[in-house]
Amino acid sequence: MRIVSSLIAVLLGVTAFAQDPAPTSASRVAGSVFVASDETVDSSNSKDKAQHTDFGAALRAALIKKQVPVKIMMDPERAEFTIRSTSSHREDNTGTKVAKIAFLGRADFGHFEGSIEVIENETGALVFAYNVKKGDYQSAAESFAKHYKNDYLEKNKH
Repeated sequence: MRIVSSLIAVLLGVTAFAQDPAPTSASRVAGSVFVASDETVDSSNSKDKAQHTDFGAALRAALIKKQVPVKIMMDPERAEFTIRSTSSHREDNTGTKVAKIAFLGRADFGHFEGSIEVIENETGALVFAYNVKKGDYQSAAESFAKHYKNDYLEKNKH
């Protein structure tokens, strides 16, 4: 009886496994990207001084705003490409802020740096990389979207 029960359990397990196939390149959506979320690191000297932002969300918004011709997927298994990023933000201290206003007449107090990679999911190949230094994360994300569209997508049309 135990042998029959074990055999039935194994057959049911094999049947269930066969019905749930692993994603293939055929199930990927052409021209689609998955943007992996990454929290921005605070690189200032003061604890919790700089904003902690999800740079992935800023990248997704910038791709839409700059009308980059890609479909943004929320399921990484369905995307043709994955966009990964690392970022840091440093906010000036009070003395530097006062000096910038008094002597330079400027009110930009942040320094944002981001490195972004676009990886083809099927091959694992790095197809585009971009490093950006801007005053804030939104400008950095929009700069990436513009360069990804113009420097990679427009030049690699098939």
